Amino acid sequence: MIASGGLRSGIDIAKAIALGAALGGMAGPFLKAATQSSDAVAEVLEETVRVLRIAMFAAGAKDIVALQQTPLIRN
Repeated sequence: MIASGGLRSGIDIAKAIALGAALGGMAGPFLKAATQSSDAVAEVLEETVRVLRIAMFAAGAKDIVALQQTPLIRN
């Protein structure tokens, strides 16, 4: 399953993967940045990857497979 539509950050991608998606796709933030410059697109990409890595660290997941296997807790 590929999660797409409404994803805006690395946190959104991490959530989608933890919920079972194999991939997370996002276009909006990149298209908005593309109206400014290619440097702005690179910044959005770097920020997205940084936030995804932080989310994975916080979840104790060393890679995407581990993130997919993260136990979900329901309150």
